[in-house]
Amino acid sequence: MFKAVFQGVKLFFCLIKGAIFRVFFASLLFYPVFSRALSDRAMLDALVDKGVISDEEARAISKESAGQVVALPPEAKSVKLSSRFQLQYEWIDDEVYSGAASPMYSCSQGFILRRFFIQADADLGAGWETTISVDLARSFANSIFTDTYLSKKIDGDYLSGKLYLGYMKPGFAIEDVFSSFSLNAIERSAATMYWTGAANNRRLGIGNRYMGVRWNGEIKQVEGLSYILAITNAYQLSPCEIDQLSYNYDDNHLAYWASLHYALKGDDWSLKVGVYSMYSSGANYNMGLTNSASIYSVNPYFVARWGNFYFWGDYMASGVSDGRKIGAGYAQANPYGLDFSVEYRFDIGEYGQIAPTFRYSWVDTGGRGIRITDAQRQSRDIGGLYNNAQDFYVGVNWYLRGDNFKIQLGYTYVQYSGSFDDKSASSFADSSSVRLQFQMKL
Repeated sequence: MFKAVFQGVKLFFCLIKGAIFRVFFASLLFYPVFSRALSDRAMLDALVDKGVISDEEARAISKESAGQVVALPPEAKSVKLSSRFQLQYEWIDDEVYSGAASPMYSCSQGFILRRFFIQADADLGAGWETTISVDLARSFANSIFTDTYLSKKIDGDYLSGKLYLGYMKPGFAIEDVFSSFSLNAIERSAATMYWTGAANNRRLGIGNRYMGVRWNGEIKQVEGLSYILAITNAYQLSPCEIDQLSYNYDDNHLAYWASLHYALKGDDWSLKVGVYSMYSSGANYNMGLTNSASIYSVNPYFVARWGNFYFWGDYMASGVSDGRKIGAGYAQANPYGLDFSVEYRFDIGEYGQIAPTFRYSWVDTGGRGIRITDAQRQSRDIGGLYNNAQDFYVGVNWYLRGDNFKIQLGYTYVQYSGSFDDKSASSFADSSSVRLQFQMKL
């Protein structure tokens, strides 16, 4: 019976890869809203025709009813539907100055739908909740699921927190933990991308979303102290497959995650410090090896606010078994990186807030190597491998309604230097980008 249930759940997640299921999901998600709106509209039109209410009153009633929550069947308490999207213009310029395959140049620009999330959150009663979220801006080749899980609140004398089961972020790299709709920079940094971007034989693939189980716990005896424990698949970004990229099909790898956090706040300030960590015996699966190899990682961080001044920073380091190639063999790589970001929000009355922002990022791959495409999204795959990347971001954010309605303009400059297998060699490239992003949450 358990096997049948498991196969059913797996089939459910895999069906969404098809275009037919995308249409079905959207129809299922919005049917209660659309059907109710149509019936309300018909009733309001009839009342207007009979002179009971005016057109203006009908429009006011329609606007009020549009924001109401749609009820689930009696066994559940409520369901909330929401959406959020980002529209983006981007200009990217990449240039290789020295080293292998130099000189080379590439430039591109255009408008894109960066993200389009549709989400349903249901309170099932007795502490049970569920979230289903998809990103319709993703390609058909990838799973369009984002955070999709079942959770249970537990509040005991010695054990308090929430248990999650499904597809979610276990926690690593503080900028990746931030919602994509609450970033002060338009895209994540070179260091964050190197650790949490889709794994290859350069990027580590540590962070972002995994299938598994997670416990978010609170320590009641110490106010502000919390922790996270998780067990997930060893690889990221696929809720459908098991061991899909392992070179040894007899391997049975999992990843283990642990983090500790402490938060303080006052009348006009807040501070949160913590450390994320993870270990997997099979995360380094894409180096062309017979067997997958282990990765252990640590990520201390801080996030703070003082009045309208916001700042955060983190440090990431990993030990990657067989993580870099030396001649015909492999050796351990020890990449490290850091991020630091500041933003100040000026109040401009009814027009919200204007916020200049700056972020700095550094990556040393420890001989593993990084390509231009690994550090900046939408860059062209030109040039070779480099050992280091340095990322500067400057921009301005206009918070018309906080993160619910935001316009961002930013410039990114990334330098790549050092040959990945000979750090003394002269090898240099850079990448620049200008992005303008419009964001709305409904």
